[in-house]
Amino acid sequence: MKHKPDCISIGLARTTLYSGLILFLNYCITTTANAQIVYASAINSGGVATIFYINLATCESCVISPTSPNIGTEDFVMLPDGTHMNMDLGGIRRLEAPPSVAIIWQAGSPQGYATAGQLAPNGLVYLVGPSGLASYNPANNTITLIGPWPAGVSDVYDIFYIDGVLYANGVNQFSDPILIEINVGNPALSIFTAWSIGYTDGEGGNWNGVEGLFFADGSHTIYFYNPQDETVATICDINTDFSIISLTTLPAGLPNYPCISGCNSDAGELAQGGPFNTCVNSTLNIPAATQTVVEADDLLQYILFSNPADTAGSILAVSNSPAFSFAPPMQAGVTYYVAAVVGNAQNGIVDLNDPCLDFSNALEVIWQPLPTIQLAAPNSDVCAGGCRTLDVVLTGTGAFAVMGNLLSGGNVVGTFSETFGGNTGTLVLCVPGGTQPGPVTVQTTALTDAWCICE
Repeated sequence: MKHKPDCISIGLARTTLYSGLILFLNYCITTTANAQIVYASAINSGGVATIFYINLATCESCVISPTSPNIGTEDFVMLPDGTHMNMDLGGIRRLEAPPSVAIIWQAGSPQGYATAGQLAPNGLVYLVGPSGLASYNPANNTITLIGPWPAGVSDVYDIFYIDGVLYANGVNQFSDPILIEINVGNPALSIFTAWSIGYTDGEGGNWNGVEGLFFADGSHTIYFYNPQDETVATICDINTDFSIISLTTLPAGLPNYPCISGCNSDAGELAQGGPFNTCVNSTLNIPAATQTVVEADDLLQYILFSNPADTAGSILAVSNSPAFSFAPPMQAGVTYYVAAVVGNAQNGIVDLNDPCLDFSNALEVIWQPLPTIQLAAPNSDVCAGGCRTLDVVLTGTGAFAVMGNLLSGGNVVGTFSETFGGNTGTLVLCVPGGTQPGPVTVQTTALTDAWCICE
């Protein structure tokens, strides 16, 4: 979610905007068929997003997509072909039209352009972030750097149109809220000034004949900023189980997306914790999900997956209980993720195509490799009653504890126990007096590092 500066509060009293920044002379009112309809991406208490349809005239709202980690937690933009893109710190993704949450394209966040996006009349999506302005072309899925912000812009949170002018808001180098009138041709020449609203999750639109800004502040409330008198009005409160993180509207020509009816399934929450480090010869056990809602035709399961940007597409294992063991193709030392999932039961597993599919928050887990030990002696000859120093090389994560036996003729004639803080050291072994001549075998019986026990 975009960072909201602690010093910003939302109130009805507003200071005067810079007079040269927004002009509303000869004000022209324009409306569209969808002027009172907005779409919101919102996150549940587990930090996982879904998409809402909201009628601002009636405040009626409904879910149009299942809750999914594939929906970014920074911003989302509806595209003219019905697909939609979203973004967060994990990158930028393009998804099929709702209610599908299938990813059809994704990329990292070049230069940090993962804060917000806005569809422009030219068909491009303008992207903003701390580094500057970029554009995304839906025709070929390319991202192009346009240029940096002017000196003095420290961070940018949101981008939107008001009355045909493209703006962004953020903070200056002193962490004061600013509004930026964007120069698309040369962002370094953009104009910025003090901005009383501060942080927004907004979308420009028309309310009662006024072009202004619909916005949320990370809550379940939608406000409208009227630039003519600089007032803020509360428009709607939606589902209080969700916090709005983005608003957008549909491009012209697209019908409104239908509500998903009867989607009460909820994968709940996994207790926050981790990352969990588990030995490859051990089973990961976590507490079961709480606050779940499992309907009669649903199944609650747990999944192990590798890519939080493509949860359903990177599932490696499915379990009916919150327990997983290390198995191919998993690799030691790699971060994996565990989540609960609820959806229609299909042949004993959750149907990933269920439009009401719901994922919980995810926990990180890393399976750690078994430690190893190598012993070497420059001179392996030793007399009964004598001692020999062995060089020790260990793999794993310290500290280490080693236990073992000295064997002569298959019989235990001595034991040893030693600890090592690092991956190398020495071990002094003494052969008891009276031991029969012949080979003496050094046998390691137990080796422990920070994560694993080998016996």
